[in-house]
Amino acid sequence: MRETVREICEELNITQNEAELILSTILERPRFEIYLTGGLDENQKKILRLRLTQLKNGVPIEYITKKVQFLSYRLAVYPGVFIPRLETEYFVELIFKLINCPVERILEIGTGCGAIAIALADFFTKAMVFATDISYLALKNARENITLFNLTNRIHLLGADLFAPIKGNFDLIVSNPPYVPCERFNLLPKSVREFEPRKAIDGGNKGVQIIKRIIDYSSEFINEDGLVALEIEEEQVPYLTTYIKEKGLTFIFKKDLFDRYRYLFIGNSVL
Repeated sequence: MRETVREICEELNITQNEAELILSTILERPRFEIYLTGGLDENQKKILRLRLTQLKNGVPIEYITKKVQFLSYRLAVYPGVFIPRLETEYFVELIFKLINCPVERILEIGTGCGAIAIALADFFTKAMVFATDISYLALKNARENITLFNLTNRIHLLGADLFAPIKGNFDLIVSNPPYVPCERFNLLPKSVREFEPRKAIDGGNKGVQIIKRIIDYSSEFINEDGLVALEIEEEQVPYLTTYIKEKGLTFIFKKDLFDRYRYLFIGNSVL
């Protein structure tokens, strides 16, 4: 097995830690167990070779294993559905810290595989969550994960373009919207631009087209003491600052774990 790890390192030009993680994910074993076996059988070697070829061609490992880890949740993720990132894990944790009103109704715009909705429903145990997505594939993926965690009675999925079918007000509106500027889309890594859904990534001119729509419509659906939470890109901070000030809203930007401004929170209680 150590020889296999070494070969993966050389073939993919990665560290031993990364190779061990890949091998444990592909074999669906805890990382500390991969050296406890006597090695791979012929069938496992064929599968590993196929998966390594896919990885070399840019396919995200999450699409190969059809699994993604998000916080403490092991989720299914379908090829063609946006893969949740580490930054979004921290985003959810910040929401828990910043919101200070009772949370009974939550709206998530663009749920993808359902990661944010599941985490929020698990934390706000008395809240009903309404999660939308424009993609049928994403909704199917989210339903599988919601069922896995026994949350079908508390998370309601809606096929929608942003707020189209939404009714009522919410204590929390959250979204990780498409925010990459369209002019930079072709500069993204191959694993992103060729395999993940463009609709979930491309935010149009300056990357703020969907963000602006969410900000504009949120005022119609958010409760007085509620919180609107959005992921953004750091370069958008000056533009969004001007845009939100013109609307007379109270807001704050927060940094991610890499010291980059990544999150926008709007609401009377954020300062």
